[in-house]
Amino acid sequence: MNIVILGAGCIGSYLASVLSEEGHDVIVIDKDYKALEKIGMSADIATRVGSGTDWRLLEEIKEFSPDFFIAVSSDDETNLASCAVAKNLGYPKTIARVRGRAFLDNRRLDFQKLFFVDHILGTERIIAEDIFKCILNPGNLAVENFAHGAVQMRTIVIPDHYPDRGKSLAQVPLNDDLLIGLIRRKIEGGEKTIIFPKGQDLLLPGDEATIVGKSAVMEGLHHIFGIAKKPIGSAVLIGGSGVAMHLVQRLLEHKIKVKIIEENEAKCQQLARLFPSAIILNQDGTDFHVLKEERVDVSDIFIACTPSHETNILAAILGKQAGCRQVLALVSDESVIPLLQRLEISYALSERESITRRIQLILHDETLISWASLYDNQANIMEVRISSASSLVGMPISDLSTSLPKNLLIAMIKNQNGIIIPKGSNILAPGDTAIVICGPESIEEMEKIF
Repeated sequence: MNIVILGAGCIGSYLASVLSEEGHDVIVIDKDYKALEKIGMSADIATRVGSGTDWRLLEEIKEFSPDFFIAVSSDDETNLASCAVAKNLGYPKTIARVRGRAFLDNRRLDFQKLFFVDHILGTERIIAEDIFKCILNPGNLAVENFAHGAVQMRTIVIPDHYPDRGKSLAQVPLNDDLLIGLIRRKIEGGEKTIIFPKGQDLLLPGDEATIVGKSAVMEGLHHIFGIAKKPIGSAVLIGGSGVAMHLVQRLLEHKIKVKIIEENEAKCQQLARLFPSAIILNQDGTDFHVLKEERVDVSDIFIACTPSHETNILAAILGKQAGCRQVLALVSDESVIPLLQRLEISYALSERESITRRIQLILHDETLISWASLYDNQANIMEVRISSASSLVGMPISDLSTSLPKNLLIAMIKNQNGIIIPKGSNILAPGDTAIVICGPESIEEMEKIF
């Protein structure tokens, strides 16, 4: 595909590199030529200096025959206005990222229709939903649902008291409806990711294991791996950000008691009006004495979700020091993840991972139903529709090895008989969906095959 991206910031540059790695032709527009220069040096991506609302520039780029115009600059109004200009110039599809809650409220105005946007992505709401999934599934680094909730993916950390330590995977008594698709292990000098582990591979304490299975079976995962599980009844949030507002709404809907610590008085008043059943404290969430006085240690989970990456890390460390057993920080830089893991602090990656994953789904909507990206896009787990035109239709799984990329695994199949982990005799049929694990370099080939 030919894709035009407005915005060379954290999200735009990451999105451009991921899409370029998949084999798409990408042009990035931004007013900051230094940011564009950095993108051009790191990947095979074309850049143009200018504004997304400059119709002359967009008209010129239209000779590139773009399939999508994606506006992910830091300004909501610019993103929406740029999509309107692009659509009126004849760009086929437009996507706009917005942060403001008002643009997601269609009770009075339909902003998607008003600005000619095919897809509006509410950044803060998306992040809040990702955090909420982590809260509902404590102890998991990542959670994603497939097949309308019938299949689930979870990434867990193998605990020190793992009961089957020392045994090969072939010796571990796993349920037949579970599959270990990825293992990430810390080794001297870095990390090693094992994609499609074999029967002779081992699971070691401290490993991150990504498991795919039937959702009903996944509920018992903590028993299999010896992971403590405690339901969440109360939460403390540091920061009254837009992410926090969306998250508080979801927490209260699930009858979870909420306490918010926010330093800005005006923001506290706004939160009190929106959420009268929550406790709002006008205090500094990075003041250790405040955390101790407010007894944050008795809450089931402590969530640092201010707009500042650095503040969230500091607040999370202090929350852990104050005695909170489960702490989660919203971060934007993967380089801090090893530190958080050593301190036993969970994390959610803000914006770029969540937004990129959803944009990938939109770009591939004819083939892909769901998509989860892991380990900075080193591995992907996707739900794929099987087309009647696919060369795989009618062939036994055992005969597909020559047709599929080497680093691609069909983990599960959903057909008219239900959900199965495929065996050699199983056959793919039109209308089936497959849960597939693969590397980013195989996505384009996989789409063609399926």
